[in-house]
Amino acid sequence: MKMKPHPGYEVMWNLEGEAGATFDEKMAKIVNYKAPNGMKIYDVDIPGLNGAPNIPVRVFRDPKATKAPLLVNIHGGGFVSGSRDRDNHRTSAFAAGVPCTVISVDYRLAPGASFPAQLEDCYAGILWAIKNAEELGIDPDRIALIGTSAGAAITAGLTLYLRDIAGPRIAMQILNFGAFDYTSTTKSVLQLYEGAPLVNGENMSKIWALYMGGFDGKLPSYYAVPALCRDLTGLPPTAVVACEYDPLRDGGIDYARRLLEAMVPTELYVLPRVPHGYDLVQAPLTKWMREGLCASLRREFGMK
Repeated sequence: MKMKPHPGYEVMWNLEGEAGATFDEKMAKIVNYKAPNGMKIYDVDIPGLNGAPNIPVRVFRDPKATKAPLLVNIHGGGFVSGSRDRDNHRTSAFAAGVPCTVISVDYRLAPGASFPAQLEDCYAGILWAIKNAEELGIDPDRIALIGTSAGAAITAGLTLYLRDIAGPRIAMQILNFGAFDYTSTTKSVLQLYEGAPLVNGENMSKIWALYMGGFDGKLPSYYAVPALCRDLTGLPPTAVVACEYDPLRDGGIDYARRLLEAMVPTELYVLPRVPHGYDLVQAPLTKWMREGLCASLRREFGMK
């Protein structure tokens, strides 16, 4: 597939020539992260659920804020890598742009921990924030979730779980170029099997197998693979971001279509000529998309 980068995103193709460089080393060359002035950023370990290990969480907040909305950030990394560090540029931008308090959860990674460990750790983050609402300066009745890549799959699964158990109300979920096609058979996976920056279609199913602890011939839980859920009614307003040059593109588009069919208020953005991870680059399209998502969060939080 011939790819022509959107202006400003050519650097993402240039990174592919850096043999031996890790993802985070490549990312450092294109992310110019600076913490916003006046924002308090600190780390804390919170209790895991049902005897699980403590979970590292990073908090981004205005120290003067009271009754602020809460945004829970779930990072990407193919279920096997990534951390709260990787998402600093996203989380601080949303904390400042909404404004709101953000907690970024360092959930356990596969293959050392398989599903449902990741979902449980993120749920633990929500419960901890609600319990400590006064200390965090948040309104526990205004909570939203954002997940990126594999984190979007965890986000969508957690949102389904909270719906099913009548758990804490979620005002909105943002699914940022998310992973939904565990069979890796969509057209975009085949089109972008190789040659795309950062993420190719090759080996996608292997990542899902690591996340779920292998395939046993049974249909996986839809909390692990949200696209398998037949009934998407009753979910909160959702924003789905897909990228033209991303093998995950069609899985996200199909999930958004099904949400709309279920009468879930849904925004779908298909961003032109950018690859998976486009928002690592602080170019105008990234700024435009972030401003739009901040506006959507403000709307669902009932802010002016």
